[in-house]
Amino acid sequence: MAKDAIISVKEAEEKVRKMIEESVQASKRSKNETILRAEEEYVRIINEAEDNAKLIRDDAKIEGETVSKPILEDGSLEASKIIDISDDNINTAVNNIIERIVNANGNS
Repeated sequence: MAKDAIISVKEAEEKVRKMIEESVQASKRSKNETILRAEEEYVRIINEAEDNAKLIRDDAKIEGETVSKPILEDGSLEASKIIDISDDNINTAVNNIIERIVNANGNS
């Protein structure tokens, strides 16, 4: 009778030991799966953020080009006007400036 009780206790201990071992293994699997899911979610979030940043950057570039286009066109027109000024007009303007400077200094 005592022998049967001892055998029964040993069997129960063995079952508990196996249950604990299985629980530890299940816990490890669960932990690894959770880590894997977290890494996948991290990568997804980073990719989404990079996509959003690219969209924002592209929108800003388009907006900048839209804003700068008329400014560049106006600057180009003004530059063309300056380039198109004839040498005679430049010489006349220079002579007028020199004459004013000489007259202003000559009157002092």
